[in-house]
Amino acid sequence: MSDENHRLIPLWMWVAVACAAVGAAVWLALNSRRPDPPESFRYDVGEFEQVEPERVIAIELAPITPGIPGLRALAATPDGALLVAGEKTLLVCGLDGVERVRYALSTTPECVAAAPNGRILLGTVNHVEVRDPAGKPEHSWAVPGERAHLTSIAADESSVYVADAGNRVVLRFDYGGELQTRIGEKDAARDIPGLIVPSPCFDVAFDNTGAFWAVNPGRHGLEQYRPSGELVSAWYRPSMAPDGFCGCCNPAHMAFCSDGALVTAEKGLVRVKLYSVDQKLLGFIAGPAAFRATPGGPFSPELDMPVLDLAVDAQDRILVIDGRANAVRVFQVKEPH
Repeated sequence: MSDENHRLIPLWMWVAVACAAVGAAVWLALNSRRPDPPESFRYDVGEFEQVEPERVIAIELAPITPGIPGLRALAATPDGALLVAGEKTLLVCGLDGVERVRYALSTTPECVAAAPNGRILLGTVNHVEVRDPAGKPEHSWAVPGERAHLTSIAADESSVYVADAGNRVVLRFDYGGELQTRIGEKDAARDIPGLIVPSPCFDVAFDNTGAFWAVNPGRHGLEQYRPSGELVSAWYRPSMAPDGFCGCCNPAHMAFCSDGALVTAEKGLVRVKLYSVDQKLLGFIAGPAAFRATPGGPFSPELDMPVLDLAVDAQDRILVIDGRANAVRVFQVKEPH
């Protein structure tokens, strides 16, 4: 169009064209949206969030607030202390929360554990560090594999077991860092189904008898292994029912009491539960309402995991790192189980 013809078009026509274009864009935006799904397809777990008061079998005690930003990992020592790790810091405190010693670290640990021999074990994204009982660095090593992402660590007298969520395997090392066994990889000949780890929620622990367990989060249960990697037993509970585990990957955390009872913590539908040694649900330590940013607030379908770690101390109290409160919350079971 020539400049002369352009000048001949009235201004009101240009305004009309612009308004029409805007109107068309608005209409397309409004009418191209998907309609709300029918009731049967909506993601609504409100009914599963409700926990009857009589099913809550623990009382909450005063929390421990270590004064460390970004609390991330927690462990109880055999001699009655707690290890609490956060942003480039490791704290050793008593069960009363009173600080004993604090160590500055070069990186932030993803996981921490106490070995029976008094050593302290730290796991970063792709490294393991061993410290002596006095906290002095003793040895460290890199975990093989470009995708390594350590999420949990546990140890007995001779071995260090590391949960590598990135490579979906448990690695057993000696204390010198030599790899001894790869545990949990699919092996039909040994009847091992294989670990399904969709997210960095992958925990390992020893029970009261010294048996080693790993969470298989994608199968919604636990598996027990020998140091050689042989599968001893397993139980899975995929269900929205109170005694089951739901979502992409639960339980997210686990720990054992002195009598062998199992404590689990879940993400998404956030629940902390207690199971007997024969996998029967004994009750709730805390239900979803205890971890809401706003008490009674709605459930969010997005990834919801305020519980960052879980431990059982020497008094069989259940300790939970609440990421929203940046504190260690302490629960005591009301009656012996």
